[in-house]
Amino acid sequence: MKEIMTFKSGKFYLCDIYDEARINSLLVRAVVLNETVADLPILPELSSQLEPDIMYSSISGTAMIEGNAITGADVKRIAEGEDIANYTQKDKQEIKNLINAYNWLSNIKPSNEPFTLTEELIKELHKIITHNLPQENNIPGQYRNGMVYVGDKAHGGKYTPPKILADIQNLMTEFVGWINSEEIKALNPFIRAALAHYHFCLIHPFGDGNGRTSRIIEALLLQTSNVKYVPKEISNYYYRNVDDYYISFSKSIDLKKDVTPFVEFMLNASIESLQVIKKSIVYFIRKFTLRDFYAFEKKHKRITKRQFDLLLLLLDNQVHFTLKDLTDKTPFSILYSRVSTQTARRDLKKLTDRNILHMSDANKYHLNLHALG
Repeated sequence: MKEIMTFKSGKFYLCDIYDEARINSLLVRAVVLNETVADLPILPELSSQLEPDIMYSSISGTAMIEGNAITGADVKRIAEGEDIANYTQKDKQEIKNLINAYNWLSNIKPSNEPFTLTEELIKELHKIITHNLPQENNIPGQYRNGMVYVGDKAHGGKYTPPKILADIQNLMTEFVGWINSEEIKALNPFIRAALAHYHFCLIHPFGDGNGRTSRIIEALLLQTSNVKYVPKEISNYYYRNVDDYYISFSKSIDLKKDVTPFVEFMLNASIESLQVIKKSIVYFIRKFTLRDFYAFEKKHKRITKRQFDLLLLLLDNQVHFTLKDLTDKTPFSILYSRVSTQTARRDLKKLTDRNILHMSDANKYHLNLHALG
């Protein structure tokens, strides 16, 4: 821990002290889950779909924390060049800036050595994030000189960061030196990234865009340490749990010399993000494997072409359906409109008996994604 005396704001602490009993078990779970996700085979088709989806939803999540209402689906439309009329120009510009920031992030490759964070890089990132935004008290890439307030009573209370430029300049120099010190670089990447996120927000060096900048700094330190997918996915957890996000800051600020609440919150966010990502990857792997399995079954005449086509439809449309739905509803009616009810019933019985389909108590059928175990 490092203690710094400021000119106008008293003592400021750069703290790496936390309750190991509360943190270490979470850290082990995050590390093991990350290794598990890293070992899962990622097909090009899956990767090309998964990574943009995570990026668009994450951009929406990190922007929504700051009050921007643009959804992940609309972020994608903006990224593709569409101008959506029902959002403000400011909100759309924020999203365009974040798209540029995430593209910038994607171009920085992982390394075997801990990433060295610099003030120049932080200022450049802030320029990207706040470019062309109408914020009177913010100059992109320049530290502020004046008082700001962070938070509110509903989210754990208000916090007043250091007020004057000289203090901010000194604290940012100390912060960058500390986060790049051998002691902090030797910490687990999850811990180091959480410490960078927390202390950057504590200094709050810019007039606007500090939250977005802090979350991309955190993502940068995770990504360059070979943590996959979480760097972008984690902002969705922060948005879904925004009250707890701000409260974890407030609790750590109140403790002054103990960052357990924020580190604990960040590790829980990482664990849930990894679980979501693992579930998505495993789902796609199952779909790919089942598609191959169905083709094998058809080739060896264990299922008919119609049954095979039905299974492919179900892979792409995860729905529960009844016998009547086969003839009355699309997309099933494409296959079954000219088939007798008795034949359709035989198809369903055969696929259910072979454990390829499951039937619920309500006489509805659905695909068994665990047919191969």
